[in-house]
Amino acid sequence: MKKNGQYVGVDEKYIPEEEKYVDNSVNSEIKDLVNDGIKSTKNYVSDKDNQEKIKNTGRKGLKILKGVGIGYLIFIGLIILMVIVTFVIVFSNFFKMDRQSDKLFNEVTNIIDKVDDSNNSGHSSYDISSFNNDLEIYQGTKYGSSVLQLLDNVVTKIKKNSTHPITVVYDKQTISNTNDIVSLKKEFDTTAKYEISFDYDSEGFINSVTIVNY
Repeated sequence: MKKNGQYVGVDEKYIPEEEKYVDNSVNSEIKDLVNDGIKSTKNYVSDKDNQEKIKNTGRKGLKILKGVGIGYLIFIGLIILMVIVTFVIVFSNFFKMDRQSDKLFNEVTNIIDKVDDSNNSGHSSYDISSFNNDLEIYQGTKYGSSVLQLLDNVVTKIKKNSTHPITVVYDKQTISNTNDIVSLKKEFDTTAKYEISFDYDSEGFINSVTIVNY
């Protein structure tokens, strides 16, 4: 630092060349104090008893630091353990709910199937709908071109489902043989309109197609 415009207590090598000055009494006193402090420190450290004290103090400090470190690690470990346990509980409950929902779904499905079986002699509502759907789309007033498509579907149904015969009623004709149904197609005008209706057996399957001139 500077005092009265001069550096005090500073090593000369740190003083700019243009500002160096001849050492004075104050500067000497500061240097002496610093040297005395360094000498005292050396003497204290060099003393055997003091070295033991320093060593013991250092060991205690390390133990304290280790204790703090271990406690910190234990704390972090407990937090991680709690997170893992929470994660496991949440997911176990989730899978438990999922299994319960699957079980409930299966039970409801089984009940529905049993009801369907009792009402339809072993056939589910899905089987009946699948059988009837591509015929029922032609119900009502249709052109002759649609009648021809309907008859093709009827022929296919009869060939694939021998246990569910279908008869075609048109102009006082009642036909159930597939070859006769194919021959019947010649009697329809593709540009004329016809009225189409269905009858069903006791199980709910279409068993009769009635076609009337519109």
